[in-house]
Amino acid sequence: MAVRRIALRAITALVATAVAVFGYLAAHGDFQRWKDESALDGACGGLLDRNVVRSVLGPGSVEAEDEDWGGDGWVAVCKVHVDGGGTAYIRILDTAYAGQSPDSLYTGPAGGDALSVPVGHGWTGLFGADPDPVEADEDLFGADDAEEVTASVVLECTEAGSVKGLYVTVETELDKTLDNPVNRPEFVKIATSTAAKASKARRCDAELGKPVRDLDLPVNEDEYKPLDTADGTCSGIPTAPGVSIATETARGDAPYEVCRLAGADLSKRYVLAAEFGPLAQESFVNYQEFGGEEDLPSPDVPAHDRDTGGLRSWTTAKCPDGLALFTLLPTSERADERKATASDPGLAYERAALRAFAERSARAHGCSSPVKP
Repeated sequence: MAVRRIALRAITALVATAVAVFGYLAAHGDFQRWKDESALDGACGGLLDRNVVRSVLGPGSVEAEDEDWGGDGWVAVCKVHVDGGGTAYIRILDTAYAGQSPDSLYTGPAGGDALSVPVGHGWTGLFGADPDPVEADEDLFGADDAEEVTASVVLECTEAGSVKGLYVTVETELDKTLDNPVNRPEFVKIATSTAAKASKARRCDAELGKPVRDLDLPVNEDEYKPLDTADGTCSGIPTAPGVSIATETARGDAPYEVCRLAGADLSKRYVLAAEFGPLAQESFVNYQEFGGEEDLPSPDVPAHDRDTGGLRSWTTAKCPDGLALFTLLPTSERADERKATASDPGLAYERAALRAFAERSARAHGCSSPVKP
C-alpha cells in the first residue's frame, strides 16, 4: 500500500506540473509558439530548418503533416502550411532509387509552358513555375499569387557518406509575385536549407552552394531569339531551312537543360534535352519500363539516330556523376513529315543539332565527349 501511495503521489505531482506548465504557457501566449516550433522540428523527420521555414512561410499557426510514401528511397515527404501565410510541400529522395517511382525528380512544370532555370550560386538545381493564366499582354508571372513554384536541389554525397546522393524538391506557395526579382530567392530558401540539414543528418557531406541572392525568371515559351544569337542551352546549334528560332535558358550547372527550336513562323520544330546524374538514371529506367518500345534510350545503347518509331534521337556521355543523356525530339507536326530512314534529308540536320547541343552541354558539366551515332 505504501508503494502504491508513493506512486500515486508521483503521478499526481507530474500531472500538476504538466498543468502548471500548460497554464503558464497559455497565460503568457507561448503555448501556440511552442506547439508550432514542435511541429516544425518534427516535420520531415526533423530535416527542416525551423527558422528558415518561418522566415519564408510567415508567423501564423503551423500545420505540419508527414506523408508515408513507403519505400522506393523516400527519405522524407511532408507538407507545412502556415495560417495566413504560405505552404511548402517537401520531398527528399535517396538518388540511388531514382526511377523507382515515376516522375520522382523535378524537371519543370507539368504544362511545360515555361522552362525552369538554374538555381546557380554553387547549387546543382532547378527553379521553375507555371505561368499564371492571364491575358497575353500582361506579365505572365505578375499575378499576386504565384502557385506551383518549385525549387529542386541535387546533392552528390562523398564516398564515405551513408547515401549515394540526395534530391530535395520543394513546392512553395506564397502571396508574392515572381515578377519582382526581390521575391524569387524566397522560393528556394527551404530547398537549400533542407538540403544542407539533410546532408548533415544523413552523413552525406555534400559540397553545398552559397546563399541564393538572385534568380532568373523561368523562361516563357514566347521568349525566343534568333538561333544564331543563342548563348545558353541552344548555343552553337546550326540553323537550317525551317529552323531559325531558339528558346533557351542559361546553363549554370542545372541537372536538366532544354533547348527549343522553331521556324521563322514560330512553329516549334524540335526539343533538345540534357539530363545528368539521377535525372538521367530516372529517364533510363522510365524509358525501359514505361516506353512501350524496345528501341529506346538505354545505358547499353550509347547513341542512336532515331528509334524505331522514327521520332527520338539520342546520345550519351560519361560524367563525374554518372552517364548523361541527351535527346532530340521533333514536335508532333514535324514528326509527321519525317521518314524513319537514312534517306530523310532532315536526319543530317538532326544529327548535327544534337551533336552541337550535347557537346557544349557535356563540356559545361565536365563530361567526356558525347558518343557519335
